[in-house]
Amino acid sequence: MIELIRQRLEDQTTTLTSVDVAEDLDALAAGTSAPSGTGFVVPYRERARPNTRATGGHRQLVEVQVVIAFLIRVHGDAKGSERARQFDAHKTDIESAMAGWAPFDESNPFDLVGGESTSLGNGVSIYAQTWETTRYLTGQ
Repeated sequence: MIELIRQRLEDQTTTLTSVDVAEDLDALAAGTSAPSGTGFVVPYRERARPNTRATGGHRQLVEVQVVIAFLIRVHGDAKGSERARQFDAHKTDIESAMAGWAPFDESNPFDLVGGESTSLGNGVSIYAQTWETTRYLTGQ
């Protein structure tokens, strides 16, 4: 699913200069040297519901959350106001690509859970949004 999301953002957004995958947000905060406008897809959380079948195979709904983040770099902006002004265009672009899109036919469409910005210092900020969809875990 992560690669499907990365590809969707790469194909559907115009404000992101590139889209990469990262293991977690801490890795990004630890000092990424990515250029301004880079987007990241980060696996976040999965919550499984109980198996719905007593017989005839396994079918379990899994709620999946991913973080989509983007990095903004503006040096000489101590308050971060220039970086913050760029958030809206990137958020709108990502939201247009993700809201209501289902990665699989059996998935629920993506919903935005929330978002927040973090200053990393040295003229760099990351804005991260959490998105949620579902998938089914099936088996014998």
